[in-house]
Amino acid sequence: MDHAMSTTGPHPQKSRRRSKTGCHTCRIKKVKCDEARPRCERCVRLRRLCDYEPKMKHNDLLAISRGYMRALESSKALPTWARRAALTRALALPMCTRLPAFPGSASSLNLTLADHEAIRYFRTTFARIHHTKNPDYSLFSIIFTLAQDEPMVMHALLALGGHEIEFRRHSASDGSEDGSSQPVERDRNKWTPLQHYSAALGLLADVIGNADDGRQLELDPICAVLYLMLVYEQKYGNGSCSGLSNHLAGGALIVKHCCQRLSEQIAKRGWQGTPVLARMQAPQSHQPQEPAFSLFVIRLLVWIALCDATAATFGLGGQFNSELKDIMAPDDASSISGFDVLHRYSNSLYRSMWGDGYPQVELLDDVENRDIFAFLCASMQLRSMVADISKLGADELQLRLPAVESAFRQVDLRYGELLEVASDISPSTDNSHRLVANIRAFVPIYHAAKLDFLRVIRRYETTATMDIVPEAHITAIIDLAIQADKHQGVEGTIRVAWPLFVVALETNSVVHQRWILSRFQAMSSYSKNLERAHSFLKEYLAMPHETREDEQNFRLANGEMFVI
Repeated sequence: MDHAMSTTGPHPQKSRRRSKTGCHTCRIKKVKCDEARPRCERCVRLRRLCDYEPKMKHNDLLAISRGYMRALESSKALPTWARRAALTRALALPMCTRLPAFPGSASSLNLTLADHEAIRYFRTTFARIHHTKNPDYSLFSIIFTLAQDEPMVMHALLALGGHEIEFRRHSASDGSEDGSSQPVERDRNKWTPLQHYSAALGLLADVIGNADDGRQLELDPICAVLYLMLVYEQKYGNGSCSGLSNHLAGGALIVKHCCQRLSEQIAKRGWQGTPVLARMQAPQSHQPQEPAFSLFVIRLLVWIALCDATAATFGLGGQFNSELKDIMAPDDASSISGFDVLHRYSNSLYRSMWGDGYPQVELLDDVENRDIFAFLCASMQLRSMVADISKLGADELQLRLPAVESAFRQVDLRYGELLEVASDISPSTDNSHRLVANIRAFVPIYHAAKLDFLRVIRRYETTATMDIVPEAHITAIIDLAIQADKHQGVEGTIRVAWPLFVVALETNSVVHQRWILSRFQAMSSYSKNLERAHSFLKEYLAMPHETREDEQNFRLANGEMFVI
């Protein structure tokens, strides 16, 4: 009787199927949507973006990446790559031509409210998270200046800023919204971040494809787009990391075929005669000279090298740093000075960009932080070198060890005082001085590189002359990470995510491991790859200690990779 009433009464039970026509905001959260348009009741109540627009599938983007990779893999010279890169445009543009054109602005894009929101986020919150410098006078500000005249740079910027906004909102709990930007009503002409990404990739291929008519490539927008796409893939790429790998390979080809005269320029030409951007280069009144690499491009090469070093730890990339080293320091396997030269040569970028309008406080801040950023570059090159030797067999590793050990000793000798200062910083010292925040962010990378080097040596039971005490490096990382978390919260620990990851693998302290897991859980709302890293650590630390593999096979149980 009760059963009959439950099926025939006024509120019969029905099997629930997941709605395929509700808004994407509700569908991602896997909650019921009343499907009211233009905004459903739940999104109105929670002040959320209510999005019914059809989404580009990730398989579509993979198809673009496959075409891009075919062009890269078949390249023996840049003109050949340029011709084949047009295949990418053929794959990418049809998905974009279904959308309205963006006429009317300097970059030919008629920006929507959602686009302005993405730009505002990129120039403020995103810039603050990814760099400690004042966002108004940072590299991201220069990128935005370039984007106002370069459609492909604007598309890449909108893809990154827009995707980050969506990811953080969808990662937030129902009861709390990311307060970094206010929800806005999106119009029907909006482009999704993936469509902006596709458009940027197609325009990039178009620019490169035009190089086969003898015109010189404009490296300012090309390097800007390449860097933005690398950051996009490093944060939100798929589980195969194919997009990241493809873009790093493309960057390596650009260095190989376009930057051979870079070392010569730095040796012969002072930064005073180097344009900030290529379009700002003064016309030559006498005989034509080889165009100079801009300060902007040289600084971007340094930042892309950092991306390449990050990827190398997880078995990707490496070609970009290798090509750059062959140009800057081809005869010294143990030297990291070539990258230091690039960084120091481009130190005048910001004051040259803004001229007399550059505030004195920013100028003095740059001088104060020069050495710590040079230390970051050196530490990341150590990380890259360790990743490189981790792929070698035992015999070849033994031959390469002296060069790596020599590189570590160079850094120890040059930055010994900085390392001592880092160990003496009081937890109560706040980050009002950017130097303090940078020390807390960058010094752990150096200690993590030494721990990573120890892992390589231990794996092959190889003899090394360096005496590494793992407990000292673990303590240094944890102390500085706790300070960063205290003064900047999640945004502070994001900058030391990789050092904390290495500590989790190396430490036997359950207390440390639990704290690190809690930090990675918090960081997961900022990046898909940080979310994957958190999942990996949970899987790895749940294994019995004797079954853990002491090797750099950083894959989840489902086979997904990640880069942090």
